[in-house]
Amino acid sequence: MVDFDSYFTRISEAASDNQLQASIRKAVKNYESKKEQWIKRLQNIPELAKTLEERRRSALKNLSENVERAKEAMSFNGMKVFHVKTAEEARKTVYSLLEGEKLVMKVKSLTTEEIGLNEFLQSKGVEVWETDVGAVLLQLTHGKAAHPTGLCISTPKEKFADEFGKLAGRDLGPDPENLVAFIREFVKSKILKTKVAISGANAITADTGSIYIVTNEGNDRIVTSWPEKHIVIAGIEKIFPDRDLADLYTKVMPYYTTGSGFTQYVSIITGISSSSDIERMSVRPACGPREIDVVLLDNGRSEMLADQDFNDALVCIKCGACLLNCPVWNVIAQEYGESVYMGGMGIPWTLFTAGIEKAAMQAYSCLQCGKCVEVCPMKVDIRRMVQKVRERSARLGLLPEKIKKIRENIQTKGTPYSFG
Repeated sequence: MVDFDSYFTRISEAASDNQLQASIRKAVKNYESKKEQWIKRLQNIPELAKTLEERRRSALKNLSENVERAKEAMSFNGMKVFHVKTAEEARKTVYSLLEGEKLVMKVKSLTTEEIGLNEFLQSKGVEVWETDVGAVLLQLTHGKAAHPTGLCISTPKEKFADEFGKLAGRDLGPDPENLVAFIREFVKSKILKTKVAISGANAITADTGSIYIVTNEGNDRIVTSWPEKHIVIAGIEKIFPDRDLADLYTKVMPYYTTGSGFTQYVSIITGISSSSDIERMSVRPACGPREIDVVLLDNGRSEMLADQDFNDALVCIKCGACLLNCPVWNVIAQEYGESVYMGGMGIPWTLFTAGIEKAAMQAYSCLQCGKCVEVCPMKVDIRRMVQKVRERSARLGLLPEKIKKIRENIQTKGTPYSFG
């Protein structure tokens, strides 16, 4: 059952939260300011984005073939590859790969949120810790991300201070430098005790089987290189045909994600670490994990690819530029939707990964203004897909009561208005 009333009540309450709006305005202002500075230095970003879009669209036509190529390349590089159909299968696969380990460190990943991995592992008695600053806050508060990459950009620093202070057992104050320093030391203390790390992937190349992880905080380096085992979870849409396209992605993504011209860290993992310093004999591992396991997730993506109404969503690089320009998101942020894929761009993703009932609520939050389409670097027609979700939900009777009434008036009175 779709509870439109409760959902609309919740987002109405969020729309009345002055502190939330103030935090959103500050985040958007900083984002636009950085974009303005960087476009002067990297004037070719729009042209690079256009090339990325064209090649992304072309590559999706051969996605199934590229997935198989990537699986073969990663296996050749010494990784273990698991291609799973559903979220449940992915969770069970990851749990079995832990082999009884009870402490896991993670690098933030939308895909692991999509499948509810943290909650599943915790229900099995596994201690799971995120390592990105914002992700740690969300873990402590059981909150929801406000943006695909800027998880807590709608959260004031005082909230960070309060929650991190509880974790530290002392007053840390609201200075962001002190708060980040605490998380850095906290992560280091935990990582020394763990044997398993879990991350997502920004891209995986079909030609070499290389895994790209892009971060600003650098936590991916320590988290994925210190433990004995590294488990990677990625949707099949993250498969790129070659390194050239993956490299292009790393050039384009930062500008539309944070407004910057680059990310501080781009890690490229192509198999088990090795040393050939002794008589040119290759020895694995060297300083990296002994084992790298890659879980490739479908969970509705193949169905999305085959659906002409929605396969455009797979072109999305999840930069979140559409959200920062969305009038609805600018009022309610993380409350815009019922799944991890929020906002207009998240509606088709919610449809295929979480179902029509959750997607319907999200779809009827959209204003259909088209600002998301205007700023999307991949030129994804989000507005059209939102309309298609509405059409499908309407055929199933999944409509807000007021819209049901309007439809009834049109059918019976020839007008959307009620009289008398």
